[in-house]
Amino acid sequence: MSAIECLLSTQCKKAGDVALCHGHCYAYLKLHGESGTGGLWGQTGISVAYRQVTAHTLPFQSDNPEAFRMVTTYCRNVLHQVGEGVGLYLYSVPNAINPKGTGTGKTTAAVVILHEYLVARIIQHVKQIKPIIQLPTLFINASKFQNRFNAQFRGPREMQEKASVAFYQCKSDMLQAELLVLDDVGVREATEAYKNEFYEVIDERCTERKATIFTSNEPLERLGKLLDPRIASRIEGMAIPISFEGEDQRTKQMR
Repeated sequence: MSAIECLLSTQCKKAGDVALCHGHCYAYLKLHGESGTGGLWGQTGISVAYRQVTAHTLPFQSDNPEAFRMVTTYCRNVLHQVGEGVGLYLYSVPNAINPKGTGTGKTTAAVVILHEYLVARIIQHVKQIKPIIQLPTLFINASKFQNRFNAQFRGPREMQEKASVAFYQCKSDMLQAELLVLDDVGVREATEAYKNEFYEVIDERCTERKATIFTSNEPLERLGKLLDPRIASRIEGMAIPISFEGEDQRTKQMR
């Protein structure tokens, strides 16, 4: 295990010291587990593709300097920001070369914030400043959460019952997480029943002043029409809007 494989490496004095920086380090095991993709990080729900993104590797400074400034500022004081329940709404501004506003760095920015907070909480835990009692961070793709909801009503009864248990466990985790990332909000329309479940999550986190980072390809005014004006109103009251524009970097890399 090399230091660069550990998210703690940028803040750990032992990073790179072959005698101290290894896979048996307590902080490393707490964060990454024995496999490197387990531990608390493995419980966040983040794709392995985003495993090593940090505030030092944000790719969108040239295209979105103001978004870069706001995200890095949030990261520098992440414990305070999350503690105060400050959320962000990261959304796209479509243009001629990127009409859907995809691939501009919103999800990467959200994951970076999640990583910075998770590392900060691990440090607090190891130093016995504030123990980790419940899941500090959680990453949820909004479409997949909607799919989990829909799975309760498909297939044999046994499958529906298992799907229902899985959905409400996921919903419970979303309510309890200290910092929640909700990715790709408003990708598609939803039933009233699902909107009510989703609203309950947003409303409780808003009421309890729990920080939530949202990403979406839609501005808030459009989100209210796609989902529900109540949802958009709650998000507006709990999250600072940050716009992203430019080319789709994922498509650009494939050329």
